[in-house]
Amino acid sequence: MKSKLSLVIFIVVITALVNSCGVSLKVPIDKNKLSGNFTMEIPSKNIVIKNNEYFNLSALGLEANSPTWNGKLARITTINYAMKAFKKNKYTNYDVIIKNPDYPKPYYGKIAFFNTNKKNESAAVSRYREISIEPVYFSDATRGRTAILYEYFEATGMSATGTVFKAKIPTWILIMSDEPF
Repeated sequence: MKSKLSLVIFIVVITALVNSCGVSLKVPIDKNKLSGNFTMEIPSKNIVIKNNEYFNLSALGLEANSPTWNGKLARITTINYAMKAFKKNKYTNYDVIIKNPDYPKPYYGKIAFFNTNKKNESAAVSRYREISIEPVYFSDATRGRTAILYEYFEATGMSATGTVFKAKIPTWILIMSDEPF
């Protein structure tokens, strides 16, 4: 009786382990950090994140997107596809107001966060996103011009024809300007 119970428990544990590995395709990256001389406000959520501050998406009620793969990845990188889809509002994104003490006007923009999959979790920026805006992007995004920033990790994939390729998968994308859009 004892050995049958042990066997049943063993099978249940192994089954649960196999199912969790097979079903868990999305690996959430919850921890983030603003890196640089700026603050970021997300007005719709009443959130202000300060420079060099860590924050968790889940604690702030923010969502991350799953990276989208398409059949043309052998010819284009995923970041190019993601940028086009981002500009068309196909991803969950948030309006942001970015303030840098070196510039008198605030900057306006949109940010989208992305998760990774189980296969590439170790390649995704040490399991947290670092959102960094170098000073040159603030000066470039003036008088209505926009700056597009993103961070990515590289993943290896295979096309429908069996060709192996490297793709750049975004962890975040930000578009900003000193004029609202």
